[in-house]
Amino acid sequence: MSEEMKKKVQEIENTISNKEEATKVLGLVTELIDMFATKVVEVKEGQVKLEEKVEDVFELLSNIEEEMIENFNNEYEAQCPYCGEIIPFKIPEEDEDFECPMCGKVIEMELLFGDDDCDCGSCHECGGCGHDHDEDDED
Repeated sequence: MSEEMKKKVQEIENTISNKEEATKVLGLVTELIDMFATKVVEVKEGQVKLEEKVEDVFELLSNIEEEMIENFNNEYEAQCPYCGEIIPFKIPEEDEDFECPMCGKVIEMELLFGDDDCDCGSCHECGGCGHDHDEDDED
């Protein structure tokens, strides 16, 4: 026990005139300190577990980021919404479009991945697929 703690125990014993009561109070204080110390240890153990989980999450996020960057640089293929040719492309930077190497028209990324109005695979609002959609709707 530290010198400071010994002084506090002595102060409690001197404050309570009845020796029996002083012993009882000191016993209760000791129990409280033990309970508090146990809770502090539990909190520290919980903190260690939480830090391990956070490390796992950061590692997972790092792996996802690496995979996304790797995939970002990959070449893909898609059908040109204007001429219908299958063309290779890399995902462009944000708000960047590219030209179809076959027909030379500028292609917006939304045209490659947007929802088609029909099942032809190259349809867009501009009518790039060449289908008569009124006829298709009647089928």
